[in-house]
Order: sequence, then C-alpha cells, then structure tokens
Amino acid sequence: MRIKIRYIVLVIILILVAWLFVLPAFLKSPTDGLITEKVGKGDVLQEISESGNVKATDAFNLSFKSVGKVSKIYVTVGEVVKKGDVLAVLDYSQISAQLQSAEAGANQYGSGLATAQDNLQSAYNSAVNTMSDSYTKIYNAYIVVKKLQDDYFGASTQEGIKVQESKNDIQQNMQSAKEYLTNTDKDLAIAGILVNLENVYNDLKIVREQCNTGIYYFNVSATDKASVDTQKGYINTAISSLISSQTSISSYKVALQKTQDSQVQQSQANVDLYKSQINDSYLRAPIDGTITQVNIKRGETVSPAQSVITLLSTNPFQIKVYIYEQDIVNVKVGQDVKIELVAFPKQTFKGRVLLIDPAETIVDNIIYYQVTIDFPNQPESIKSGMTADITIETAKKENVLRVPKNAIQNLNGQDIVQVVVEKEIKDQKITTGLEGNDYYEVTSGLQEGDIVITGKK
Repeated sequence: MRIKIRYIVLVIILILVAWLFVLPAFLKSPTDGLITEKVGKGDVLQEISESGNVKATDAFNLSFKSVGKVSKIYVTVGEVVKKGDVLAVLDYSQISAQLQSAEAGANQYGSGLATAQDNLQSAYNSAVNTMSDSYTKIYNAYIVVKKLQDDYFGASTQEGIKVQESKNDIQQNMQSAKEYLTNTDKDLAIAGILVNLENVYNDLKIVREQCNTGIYYFNVSATDKASVDTQKGYINTAISSLISSQTSISSYKVALQKTQDSQVQQSQANVDLYKSQINDSYLRAPIDGTITQVNIKRGETVSPAQSVITLLSTNPFQIKVYIYEQDIVNVKVGQDVKIELVAFPKQTFKGRVLLIDPAETIVDNIIYYQVTIDFPNQPESIKSGMTADITIETAKKENVLRVPKNAIQNLNGQDIVQVVVEKEIKDQKITTGLEGNDYYEVTSGLQEGDIVITGKK
C-alpha cells in the first residue's frame, strides 16, 4: 500500500513538473519577448531636420547657368518682380536648331517604334488566324476518327477501346482549343493550342496503328486509312505554322524592346537635353523682390560665374541653416520646408529652399553646406538671430508597401527581415526602394499582411 502511495505521489509530481515547465515551453509562441508589426501600405517620407537662425535678407546675385550672349533684358533697377518672372534671356538660336534636329530624329525613331509595334501586332493577328485554323483541323480530325470508330471498331475489342480513348481525347483537346481562342492572353493561347495539336497528332497516330492491327488490317479500307494519314498531315502542318507564329512573335518582341531601349530613349534624351539648355537660357526671379542692379547689356557674352542681376527679397528675413554633407545631396532648390520658430511656439510656417551655397563650411573637421530658406507670412515681431527648427521634405512616396527600418538587417549586401510564418520565424530576403525616416519602401520579397520582427521587448 505504501509503495502504491509513493508511485501516486511520484506521478503527481511529474504531472506538476510537466504542467509548470514542459507544457508552457511547448505552448510558447515563437514571438514571445519580441516586437512584431504587420506589413502594410502607407507613406514613406524622407526628411532632413536641422536648426538654424533667422537672418536679415541678403541681396541675391543672380547668374546664368551657361555661357552665352545676352539676347534680351526685361527689367530695370527699382522694378518689382514676382517669383518666376523672366529677367533676361541668352541667345539660344543654335540650341533651338539642335533641338529641331533632335526632335526630327525622335520622330524618325518614333516611326521605327510604330513599325516595330505594327509588326508585333500583325504577328499576333496572324497567330490568331492560325489558331482558328488549328481548331478547325482538330475538329475535322475528330469527325474522321468518330466515323472510323462507328464504321469499324467495336467497343469490346482492345483496338476498339484504344480508338475510343483516342477519340475522347481528341474531343477534349478540341474543347480546350476552343476555350483558348477566346483567351485575351495570346501567348498563353498559342502555347495551349500547340499542346492540343501535339496531343491530337499522337491520338491520330494511335488510331492509325489500330487500323493495321489484327483483323482491322483487312477490314479498314485503304481510303479510310489514307484519310487518317491526311489528318495527321494537316495537324502536323498546323503545329509547324503555330510554332512559326510563336517564333515570329518572339522575334518582333525582341526588336520592339531593342527599339524602345536604344533609339527612342537616346533620341528623347537628346530632346530633353536641348530643352533643358533652352530653359537654362532664361534667367528667372527665384523669389518676389526688387531689382537693385543690372550688370549686363544686350549683346554681351556672359559666363556662369558672372553676377548679372541683383535682387533683394521683399521678405525682411530669411533662415540660414547648415546641412551635413551626407544629407545635402538630397536637398534641392525649391523643396518645401516646415519652419518652427522657438520664439513662436505651437506655430508652423511654410518656406522653400532658396539657395544652396556651393562652398563648404568646416566645423570640427565636419563638412557642412549653408542653405538659405525663404518664407513668406513672417510674424511682425520676428527678430534677427532667433532660432529656427526646420524640416525639409526631400522625397515622398504615397500608399506603397513599407516595412519599419528597425526590422531590416543587411547581411553581405542583402536586406533581410525576419518573418513569422506558421508559428516559425524565417529569414526573408527583400528589395527596398525609398529610404524614409521611419520606413523603407518594399519593392519585392514581402506581401501586405506579413508579420515581421522589429525588435525585443
């Protein structure tokens, strides 16, 4: 009795141990102690934040972007101008002639592109006709085999069973080919009907073999045997014709792609280049302001380093901020800026990047570049020297698949995330696009709804 009690106590202890230690470990989720997030769509925002100071507005010394002869001057000293107004223009007649030549070349290449597209479309149209003809040949083969079965082959013989199976297979392939004819994916339809034709050819081959087996060698007439051979020939011709159509389509696709990749892109690049050069021939006001100096005359040749017109902003103050060299490559003139002034809490002002100083400024052996920010609607009591916190929106993508930055690890040049799949954690390679402040855009490797590990609790 005592031994039984000891066994019972031991079993209870083992059950308690299993309950307290083994079972929780068995039921433990692989994500316990980890932070997870569901992959979804949203905005990926790339921003640069820095602090700067309010400064009295400096006069802007404006210059052209290229060497050229001044063709027209539209302003005089003291004149008030608006942002975007044309102040002066260089002679761009030579560039205009080059643009016309480039556009003519683009039109010619455009014609080549249209020809390549027409050739491909014609190949598809021809393939549609070939597919329709193939269906007709399959139908005719079915009629011949059906008549042959009715006239000669009984279902009780081994030869008759093979003929019946072949006839049924021809009928199924005939129905499949009919469905492919209405498929909008012509490449898929061609491949499908080719399989149908090959199946039917094999079926006809089997039927023809039965005609020479046993008693059927004498029973089936030479005319009917020849009829099966004829259908085999028709089907074989259809296969060759459809393969030829498939080859033509592939060839025209390659030709079209080459045309798009080389001629059109190159010619369009030339057109865009000359248009950009013509646009650079115009000197426009970057801000609202007043002309204080005009340092050029009509017919004078100027260089990019030469100050030709001086403009004073109508806004009394600007913001000067120094941007780190790694960030400055993403900053462009004209980008929107959010401005928060320490002296005016709970207020946000809007501005624009007005100027990026090409010369570096070195502070503690770190390279910075000074950026000038213009902003309208300045508060009346603003003062020079006030601290300004600015945020420049350098890039943005809306409603794209994204993943938190802390979910990504880079191993041997490959971005990896840990994904929870059926209670297991697996490494998944991904391809990223835009790097934002908090998220990466995901271009491949993940789907909406996937669960990724972002850290530990």
